[in-house]
Amino acid sequence: MKSIESGPELEEIREAECLEILGRHSLGRIAIVVDGQPQIYPVNYAMSDRIIAIRAAPGSKLGHAPGSKVSFEIDEYDSSAGVGWSVMVQGIAVDATDAFDDVSWAARAVEASPLAPGAKPYRIAIEPNVITGRRFRVRV
Repeated sequence: MKSIESGPELEEIREAECLEILGRHSLGRIAIVVDGQPQIYPVNYAMSDRIIAIRAAPGSKLGHAPGSKVSFEIDEYDSSAGVGWSVMVQGIAVDATDAFDDVSWAARAVEASPLAPGAKPYRIAIEPNVITGRRFRVRV
């Protein structure tokens, strides 16, 4: 009798495909440290080449992300197909609202459309150091 292997299969997603996936979506999560504790915030974003652009209001994201190491993540899971993926970006956040560096110019070249109510006049950009992704399939 042939044995059927079960359990999840995991495959790495190449950086080029991770960038394509990031470009097709607009909702993710940014992880920053606030008062010594990691915090995760859902955000709408847009891509400009490799730069992730986020709109922000005054508050925790704007007060703690710029100049700090941050993580950014998007993911999806289709339970009917048993397939999911996750893309993670690690990098340095920049207050791109008025700065004149290349990262800030790139962030201002695209328009992230926030779903949350309220004015979001500031821009945060993430310049990636590392982009990784994984796809998994659950086999039965």
